[in-house]
Amino acid sequence: MPVLIVTDGAVDPPMTLMGSEYLQIARGKVWYRDTQFAGSNTEFWSMLRHDQYPSTTPPSVQELAAAYQHSGLVIAIHVSGQLSATVEHGKEAAKLSGSEVVLVDTRSLSVGAGLVVDSVHNAILDQYPRQVLVDHALRLPDSLHTFALVQDIESLRRSKHAGLLPSHHLARSHPLVLAIRGRVILLGQARNRRAAIDDLLTNVRHVAHAHVDAWAIGHGDASDVSAVVEGISDALELAPRFCALLDPTVGAHLGPESLVVGVLSGTPGL
Repeated sequence: MPVLIVTDGAVDPPMTLMGSEYLQIARGKVWYRDTQFAGSNTEFWSMLRHDQYPSTTPPSVQELAAAYQHSGLVIAIHVSGQLSATVEHGKEAAKLSGSEVVLVDTRSLSVGAGLVVDSVHNAILDQYPRQVLVDHALRLPDSLHTFALVQDIESLRRSKHAGLLPSHHLARSHPLVLAIRGRVILLGQARNRRAAIDDLLTNVRHVAHAHVDAWAIGHGDASDVSAVVEGISDALELAPRFCALLDPTVGAHLGPESLVVGVLSGTPGL
């Protein structure tokens, strides 16, 4: 049997992979008060824009164990273990599943981790040997850089994830620029969105000194995402591998108008 990739809802792979026989997604849950949210993306982002912020829970051990059940090799590619309990749940699930599971902590989220899924999926399609696939999957996080722009700091506070950021010297109405390197690192706080996008682009350019293999962007229903894509594409002289609307499990914390940029730079060849 071929290799199966299992990932989670906090990872945003390209839409072109949806329905692939080599990919399964174990999504967490989004809760509004005591009810599981089951509405559309339009309803979700409208809810956030009206300051109705839900909570999220990662996939359970049992849900991951069920997703890992496969007669061949499972490569489990998950959101950073420092930001979510998914990796820890995955370790327990691997023992219960009875399958051969290689667990990859991407030390990232959203489209950053999605680039790892995409690269491994391409390697499966190219029929690379089993051990080469495993080594490739485990090395990719070392070549990954992920940045985020949070338009409204209150998005993090309302989502109960303010503890991910330093609480001092943060102006309430100024957007944040972050790096995700296992944990969240505050890179700066700009006066306005235009300045924050410039800061985001500066950080992307910085990691682009090495060869850029691929990049991707995710957004929280952002009205200016096309302009941002154009700016980064011009700076890197490379079109994005994909553009994704953030999954609610990420969007609930980063909020409307947020941006996430993932860059794979200097990836070792297969």
